Amino acid sequence: MSDGGVVAWLLGLSSVLLLVVLFIHLLFALLLIIPTWRICVRAGYSGALSLFHLVPLIGSFIVMAVLAFGTWPAGEAPAGRR
Repeated sequence: MSDGGVVAWLLGLSSVLLLVVLFIHLLFALLLIIPTWRICVRAGYSGALSLFHLVPLIGSFIVMAVLAFGTWPAGEAPAGRR
Protein backbone atom coordinates (compact mmCIF):
# COMPACT_ATOMS: atom_id res chain seq x y z
CA MET A 1 0.00 0.00 0.00
CA SER A 2 1.40 3.39 -0.94
CA ASP A 3 1.73 6.29 1.50
CA GLY A 4 -1.24 8.01 -0.13
CA GLY A 5 -3.38 4.91 0.43
CA VAL A 6 -2.48 4.76 4.12
CA VAL A 7 -3.27 8.43 4.63
CA ALA A 8 -6.60 8.08 2.83
CA TRP A 9 -7.46 5.00 4.92
CA LEU A 10 -6.61 6.83 8.17
CA LEU A 11 -8.65 9.87 7.14
CA GLY A 12 -11.60 7.65 6.30
CA LEU A 13 -11.33 5.78 9.60
CA SER A 14 -11.09 9.01 11.60
CA SER A 15 -14.15 10.38 9.81
CA VAL A 16 -16.15 7.28 10.70
CA LEU A 17 -15.00 7.47 14.33
CA LEU A 18 -15.93 11.15 14.50
CA LEU A 19 -19.42 10.38 13.20
CA VAL A 20 -19.82 7.59 15.77
CA VAL A 21 -18.75 9.89 18.61
CA LEU A 22 -21.12 12.64 17.44
CA PHE A 23 -23.99 10.15 17.16
CA ILE A 24 -23.37 8.84 20.69
CA HIS A 25 -23.19 12.42 22.01
CA LEU A 26 -26.48 13.28 20.32
CA LEU A 27 -28.21 10.22 21.79
CA PHE A 28 -26.89 10.98 25.28
CA ALA A 29 -27.91 14.65 24.98
CA LEU A 30 -31.43 13.71 23.85
CA LEU A 31 -31.69 11.34 26.80
CA LEU A 32 -30.91 14.26 29.15
CA ILE A 33 -33.01 16.96 27.46
CA ILE A 34 -36.47 15.65 28.43
CA PRO A 35 -35.93 15.36 32.20
CA THR A 36 -33.89 18.56 32.30
CA TRP A 37 -36.65 20.38 30.42
CA ARG A 38 -39.16 19.37 33.13
CA ILE A 39 -36.79 20.40 35.93
CA CYS A 40 -36.18 23.80 34.31
CA VAL A 41 -39.92 24.44 33.88
CA ARG A 42 -40.65 23.50 37.50
CA ALA A 43 -37.85 25.77 38.67
CA GLY A 44 -39.35 28.65 36.68
CA TYR A 45 -36.76 28.74 33.88
CA SER A 46 -37.47 28.28 30.21
CA GLY A 47 -37.35 24.65 29.19
CA ALA A 48 -35.13 25.64 26.28
CA LEU A 49 -32.28 25.94 28.80
CA SER A 50 -32.01 22.16 28.59
CA LEU A 51 -30.94 22.46 24.94
CA PHE A 52 -27.48 23.41 26.22
CA HIS A 53 -26.97 19.64 26.56
CA LEU A 54 -26.42 19.64 22.79
CA VAL A 55 -23.22 21.71 23.24
CA PRO A 56 -20.35 19.20 23.44
CA LEU A 57 -18.28 18.96 26.62
CA ILE A 58 -19.50 22.06 28.47
CA GLY A 59 -23.26 22.17 27.80
CA SER A 60 -24.24 19.95 30.72
CA PHE A 61 -22.05 21.97 33.06
CA ILE A 62 -23.79 25.19 31.98
CA VAL A 63 -27.22 23.72 32.76
CA MET A 64 -26.07 22.36 36.13
CA ALA A 65 -24.44 25.67 37.08
CA VAL A 66 -27.58 27.68 36.27
CA LEU A 67 -29.79 25.29 38.23
CA ALA A 68 -27.41 24.95 41.18
CA PHE A 69 -26.30 28.53 41.65
CA GLY A 70 -29.10 30.60 40.12
CA THR A 71 -32.09 32.00 41.96
CA TRP A 72 -35.08 30.02 40.79
CA PRO A 73 -37.87 32.27 39.47
CA ALA A 74 -40.50 29.84 40.80
CA GLY A 75 -38.84 29.77 44.22
CA GLU A 76 -37.43 26.91 46.25
CA ALA A 77 -39.50 23.88 47.20
CA PRO A 78 -41.29 24.09 50.55
CA ALA A 79 -39.52 22.40 53.48
CA GLY A 80 -41.99 19.50 53.55
CA ARG A 81 -41.39 18.55 49.91
CA ARG A 82 -37.59 18.22 49.94
